[in-house]
Amino acid sequence: MSLHDRRAGTAHGSVDEHRDSREQRILPVEFTFIHRHKTEQRRQNLSVDQGIAALLGAAVGVLGTVSASAISGWSGRQQIRTQSIVDHAQWRRQSRRDAYSAFLAPAHEARNALKRAARTLINGADVEAAHRQLQVAHDSLGEVQAAWAALAVEGPESVEQVANGVKTALHSMHTTLLAWRDSPEHPHNVKFVERHAVEVTLVAERIGTFAATARAALDEATLPVGTRQRLN
Repeated sequence: MSLHDRRAGTAHGSVDEHRDSREQRILPVEFTFIHRHKTEQRRQNLSVDQGIAALLGAAVGVLGTVSASAISGWSGRQQIRTQSIVDHAQWRRQSRRDAYSAFLAPAHEARNALKRAARTLINGADVEAAHRQLQVAHDSLGEVQAAWAALAVEGPESVEQVANGVKTALHSMHTTLLAWRDSPEHPHNVKFVERHAVEVTLVAERIGTFAATARAALDEATLPVGTRQRLN
């Protein structure tokens, strides 16, 4: 091999060594850049994930607050509605109770006055005494009539119907005693005595029926069945 060839080979070898050395310096720099880039990208992705998680958490918190507020509001409205129904039922019960008492009190008074008048007639005592008792009964029957009209408004229909039965029986009893008083043989008129006895029993039965029906209506007015079903 000539000197020229050896020199050329040496030159090429130096160039190759220089290239290898340069490549060896460049490669670590590239790897370092790529590693830093990936690390930064992972950091950014993690930051984005954390931001999304924070937003989701805030959204869930808002939804939870809204839901709790809605449930609380609904519960409050239900309590107000329930209390309103109960208050109305109690007011309705008291209103009916007053109306029933306003009917029953004069009905008892009329019956008692009529019984006192009948005893006076049976004993043949002063006709004026019997007349005074019949007048008391007449006045009480006027109160019964007015109270019965109120029952038609307060109801229920079952109470109004039995009250009408009481009123009719009392009027019949009063009419019988008036006829008995005006009869020539009133102390010993068997027909009127027997009729009066039947009417006394009928009035007592009808007053008892009215009282029982009124109690049932008051129990129902405390909280109507339909209301209990709606509340449940």
